Amino acid sequence: MKRNILIMFLLLLLVSALPFIASAYAVNLAAEIFIMAIFAMSLGLIMGYAGMVSLGHAAFFGIGSYSIAILGPKIPNFYLLLLSSILISGIIALITGAIFIRTSKFYFLMITLAFGQLLFALSWQLKEWTGGADGMKVSTFMNFGFGDITGPLGIYYVMAFAFVFVYILLQFFVNSPAGKIIKGTMENESRMSALGYNIRNYKLLAYSFSGALAGFAGSLYGYYNLFVSPDLTNWMFSGQVMIMVIIGGVGTLMGPAIGAGLFIFLQNFISTYTERWPIIMGVLLVVLVLVGKGGIIHWLGLLKSRLVFRRKIPKKESPPQQVEKKEVVS
Repeated sequence: MKRNILIMFLLLLLVSALPFIASAYAVNLAAEIFIMAIFAMSLGLIMGYAGMVSLGHAAFFGIGSYSIAILGPKIPNFYLLLLSSILISGIIALITGAIFIRTSKFYFLMITLAFGQLLFALSWQLKEWTGGADGMKVSTFMNFGFGDITGPLGIYYVMAFAFVFVYILLQFFVNSPAGKIIKGTMENESRMSALGYNIRNYKLLAYSFSGALAGFAGSLYGYYNLFVSPDLTNWMFSGQVMIMVIIGGVGTLMGPAIGAGLFIFLQNFISTYTERWPIIMGVLLVVLVLVGKGGIIHWLGLLKSRLVFRRKIPKKESPPQQVEKKEVVS
């Protein structure tokens, strides 16, 4: 418990101080990282705690973004609009999840991929609603009752504290009785079923909650980018966020966030020097899969355990020096 409080305090301290020590470009990039970190944590929830690997998770991200763009002119209240986008994403995740969780492993992966491609095709075809291939602009701005937030600093703080809020929320969820049952279902489904738990309901809970969080991330991205397009629902985008989760560490909350930060950093910073940044990302992914299956968070844990182990090893005491006895000659 003390460890979680310390992590939250350090997170708040870091996000508060970053604009004062970083450039304007870095602050803008950090805002995008926070959004993608929320998205990665939403997928990491079902991958690492429920054992469900999805290749259609970007569909909920896109639903959240398009909800902001389409409903923005019709719902002037910012809070109601944001809540509507989250509810729409969560309800669609609930309806589709009730069908998807009847499958498992490879079949679940393929049906989520098909669902993502279906949303991608609909976003192309429904030009009257989505703008088709040209996408559409987001005509509203974030407004908490103190005026429109349009500056990069205000947007940064909104995204930063949204990330901290989601992280705290997920901490409570995974440590709750329902979260522990979901994790137990992933580890031994037949045993949890034999204990009397309805594992489908708990899987559906995790999937719906994950879809709502992905929609929340998509809503924030709509306000950040002020433009949405069908690419936000594409399976390739789902593959990118899956890479973020794997690189950071499956089965953790901070791991996907770290993976998202590294991915966005490589994509934006290194791409300014070379167009071959995907090769760097590919090599890093291969190394992580072959050497450190737990991702970056696993490496950090190993490093910490080795340092602690070295501290606990007692130093070898030198053997006592033998004092030579001199014979006394009388």
